[in-house]
Amino acid sequence: MKILVISDIHGNIDALEAVWNREGGADEIICAGDLTDYGVFPKEVIGWIKRHNVRVVKGNHDAHTVHIFRDTPWKQVQPGEFKWVHHTCGQLGGENIAYLDRLPETLYLEADGAGYLICHQYGTGYETVESSDQFNRFWNSHVKEMGKTVKEKRMVFGHTHRQGIHILGENLLWLNPGSVSYRRPDDPSKNAEYMVIQDGTISFRSVPYDRSRSLKAAYEYLEKNIMMTTELQDAFFFFGDAATSREPLPESGLSSGDLQGCDQ
Repeated sequence: MKILVISDIHGNIDALEAVWNREGGADEIICAGDLTDYGVFPKEVIGWIKRHNVRVVKGNHDAHTVHIFRDTPWKQVQPGEFKWVHHTCGQLGGENIAYLDRLPETLYLEADGAGYLICHQYGTGYETVESSDQFNRFWNSHVKEMGKTVKEKRMVFGHTHRQGIHILGENLLWLNPGSVSYRRPDDPSKNAEYMVIQDGTISFRSVPYDRSRSLKAAYEYLEKNIMMTTELQDAFFFFGDAATSREPLPESGLSSGDLQGCDQ
C-alpha cells in the first residue's frame, strides 16, 4: 500500500500539484492540516483536497482563517494591516469556510500492520513528542479502543515545517512530512517536502516547483501598497530569492528577470 503524507500546504496549489505529478497513484493521501493562509490559491487547494478524497485534519491556520472570516471585519482592513489571511478570506466563500470549520482535530487509520494517528500540532507552540510516556498518553487519549493490535504505532504531525522522525520506543514513531509550501526561516530549501509510506517503509522526499505565480502575487500586493510589510517579506523569502525573511522589500515593479529561477 502506498500512502502519500502531506502537510502545511498554505494555499500553494503549484507546490501541491508538483508533489502529485511525481507521486500520483497513491492508495491513500493523508494531510496533517494547514490548507490555508500565507499562500495565493486557497480555494484551489481545498478543491484539490476534496477531489482526491484526502484524509485531512484541521490546522491552526485553518482555524484562524475561519475565525477571521466569521468574527472580524476583514473586508475593512486598513492599508498596511492587510495580511495573507485576509487575501485567503477574499478567495473563499461561506461553503469553503464551513468545510474548514468541519475538519476534525485528529484522524486514525491502519495500513500494513501499523496504526496512524494524524494531528496537526503537539502542544501550543512548536513542541515535539520527546518521550514514550508523552507518546503513549497522547495516543491513548485519542485512539481509545482502536489500534489495540497494531504492530507499530505511528503519529503524524505537521505544523513545524520540518521533516523528521523520532523513534521514541519499540514500535513508537513520531513523523512529520515537512511542509508542501515553504520552510522555516533557517532552512534555505525552496522545495516542496512530503513523505511516502510504501508497504510500511517510510521515505522523506522533496520536489522543486514553479514559484513564479506566488512571487508575482507578492509583487502585485507590493504595487498596491496595502499588505503588511512583514507579510510581504515572508512571501519574498518563501517564493523569491530573498536571503532572509526580513530583507528590505524590493523596488516596486516586476520584470521578467525577477521570476528567473523561481520555476524550479
